[in-house]
Amino acid sequence: MSIIDFQLAKKRLKILILGAYKPSGALERLEKLQNCLIKRGFEMTKLAKDFPNRQKHSQDLDEHFTIKCRKLMRNWADVSIFVFFKEAENQGVTIEMAYACLKLDDKQSRCAVFFEHKLRDFSSQVTGTIKVTKRISYEVFKSDKELCNLASGHSLKILDRLFYYLG
Repeated sequence: MSIIDFQLAKKRLKILILGAYKPSGALERLEKLQNCLIKRGFEMTKLAKDFPNRQKHSQDLDEHFTIKCRKLMRNWADVSIFVFFKEAENQGVTIEMAYACLKLDDKQSRCAVFFEHKLRDFSSQVTGTIKVTKRISYEVFKSDKELCNLASGHSLKILDRLFYYLG
């Protein structure tokens, strides 16, 4: 494997970041993670909002966004990263993560879940759902820099597995 081949595969690895968009500070932190990964060479790092809504999956917006995220996880993403912030509305990312745990058997080993340190009022059903799969990585982070390091490390691990597929 040459360094040029590796850099090209790194640029092609499709990373989907899923997390809370509310309050607005949460969305800004997700965008900061996205920018950090892009600066590290993972150019195909996206948030669900980065994909246009030209195709309507339903007239009901709740259904539309749910179906959109599920299709992105199943059909687009090589890596799905779920981020739980301590001061955010994490209900949506909880459902997205549960979908990956229950329905994406073939992609579970490419998923990672990151919980912010001191996240309160969190159900053991969430962490239990991850643990039951025995295939999804999960870590706790204390800062946005650590979150980027963890997400980058996970993505590099998956890149190593998918290298010849992406090349």
